[in-house]
Amino acid sequence: MGEVISATADISRIDEHVGSAFEVAVARGGEIKDAAVSRLEPAVIAIAAAREQREAARKAESVAWAGVLAVDNDSDILIGNTRDEMWNALGRPRQSPHMDAVFPEGIGTYTAGDPLGQPLLMQVLHARILAASAPQWPEPKRNAWAAAIEAKREAYDSAVKAYRPVEAALVVAEAGYRAAVRNGHARLKSFKRDLKSLGLTEAQIHDIIPDASAGKSRGGATGSGDGGSGNGAGTGNSDK
Repeated sequence: MGEVISATADISRIDEHVGSAFEVAVARGGEIKDAAVSRLEPAVIAIAAAREQREAARKAESVAWAGVLAVDNDSDILIGNTRDEMWNALGRPRQSPHMDAVFPEGIGTYTAGDPLGQPLLMQVLHARILAASAPQWPEPKRNAWAAAIEAKREAYDSAVKAYRPVEAALVVAEAGYRAAVRNGHARLKSFKRDLKSLGLTEAQIHDIIPDASAGKSRGGATGSGDGGSGNGAGTGNSDK
């Protein structure tokens, strides 16, 4: 006995099954076509629109994330160079309470972790540089180092603020696509009942609707799970 694909299957596979069933049914014509148009066409249209929105959102998120990563790289270099200049001014000591006060665990204190949080960490670095008390770091030098950090922090913060709404749009677009496909899956199951009402056998029905049981082994289904989400929100965001 054939089976309609499971609701827990990969979201893109469900999408494919709904689309395939609709295309084959429309090609058959007659009552089968009429049933497909009535039952599946609204879902097919909604899925296509949601898929297009998701792809546009993914592209926009990718571009915005590239902007964040570009300024992240520049910021990391600046932080590293600033740390080296401050250390050199102290005579490159193996241990220094002054260095520990500004860079408690090296530059990684400010550069490791989620890039979206780095502007706030750079704000703390800016304050710590200004508050440093080593005689080898006179106020003009501290002001210059802090000013360079602040300028880069502002650029970084602008990139993050530009990215946030694009990231949110992708999260919603991914959810919209999944919702459209879930609705399509429900309609696909109803479409199978429609075909039964028209007198088609199981074999005839699954000549139209892809048979999910054909991909199963004796131990059960091959692959499942919702594989529709990209970055999500997503998104491209990851730790460095």
